[in-house]
Amino acid sequence: MGDSTTTSATTPTSSENVSTTTPTILSTPESFNTIIIINTAIQIPLKLTSTNYTSWKFQFHPLLVGFDLLGFIDGTKPCPSPFLSTTEGEIHNPNYSFWIRQDNLILNAIVGSLSPTLIPFIASAKTSHEAWLILANTYARPSCGRISQLKEHLRILTKGTQSMTEYLQTVKSIADDLAMLNAPINNEDLILKILGGLDDEYKTLSDAIRVCETTTTFDELHEKLINHEAYLQLETAKNLKVSASANPTHKSLPRY
Repeated sequence: MGDSTTTSATTPTSSENVSTTTPTILSTPESFNTIIIINTAIQIPLKLTSTNYTSWKFQFHPLLVGFDLLGFIDGTKPCPSPFLSTTEGEIHNPNYSFWIRQDNLILNAIVGSLSPTLIPFIASAKTSHEAWLILANTYARPSCGRISQLKEHLRILTKGTQSMTEYLQTVKSIADDLAMLNAPINNEDLILKILGGLDDEYKTLSDAIRVCETTTTFDELHEKLINHEAYLQLETAKNLKVSASANPTHKSLPRY
């Protein structure tokens, strides 16, 4: 009962007679003795910022469910007593040591998935549950200030030097956070916002979408913009090739 094994959350486990290099993870009391290490760089690549809580939680939450760790952050698997009462008196509870180790690894994963500016906000948290609550109360609880912040960020957002995928992901993340805060943006306003943040090279496409009689969905707009971006990149590459061929580099002939 006191022994515990450690495994990376990136290692698949599937056989019945498993060695210490490939420990099994089961939804049984035995799994309480298997330490799970979450690789944030690989499994939680999106770092939490002040405007993407919904997307960040979406990648974190299923991982915790899959490895049977959700109880640590939602409080349903509380810290056990440090000692056990026996007929011979109190003895050390090995499950306590395991819980402390596993919870600290989850807390470390949460810290590792935050943008540097947000880490101080959870610096006082002693458990993963406390850290999770701080983040939820900060970014998932409806408030006029929080809603205004997200709307202002969305208002001034433009594509700029971002790729089209990055730009659309940012817009969608903010829209999702507003929806979670009961301040959703309707589809038409979202489409107009996206088009309004584009460069002049997308003007022809934007004008065509604006005058279209049928409603354009976010997914449809996403496809059109990605395709247009690819077209623009291809045209740029062609122009560079033509320019290079029209102005060849002249090299002096070698002298013999």
